[in-house]
Amino acid sequence: MTCKRIDAAAAASFLKENDCFLILTHASPDGDTLGSGFALRAALESLGKKAKVICPDAIPKKFNFIAVQGDTDFEPKTVVAVDVADDKLLGKLREEFNGKIDLCIDHHKSNNEYAKRLYLEGDSGAATECVYNVIAELGVEITPYIASCLYLGMATDTGCFKFSNTTPRTHIYSAKMMELGACY
Repeated sequence: MTCKRIDAAAAASFLKENDCFLILTHASPDGDTLGSGFALRAALESLGKKAKVICPDAIPKKFNFIAVQGDTDFEPKTVVAVDVADDKLLGKLREEFNGKIDLCIDHHKSNNEYAKRLYLEGDSGAATECVYNVIAELGVEITPYIASCLYLGMATDTGCFKFSNTTPRTHIYSAKMMELGACY
């Protein structure tokens, strides 16, 4: 399978053209994969689309405040992975979704290009920065819930803005999420 590299605008276009999304997060979930997944779910639902997030492992209780599902009673047609650099990170879901992932949104330069489409920004401090770019291209209003999901990913993946992957853009995006009502 050949992976096609795309930008945020092309990722948004792909999402607009499709429906019934299954959003995959990585095993041993952290704030970035969960924040990315649940922010994207909420954004897609605000466009009238169906979406649900699944994780190969139990979601830690400390992230329950964002682990909100909408209508999950539908047959998934489009599979998206968020913050998953290698399909091995899908854990027990890997075999089921091998070759079936339509889009990956990621920030890891080590991404092994397992999806049909890849929106990758290797200089981003967190995948939620990439998801924010896609949501902006979708024209979706950033609600306090979406802002909280995005902020969570940026704060956790950068060690509360102490790790070397923190960029000026990380701070700008995080401040914007705070202005939009992020719960932090």
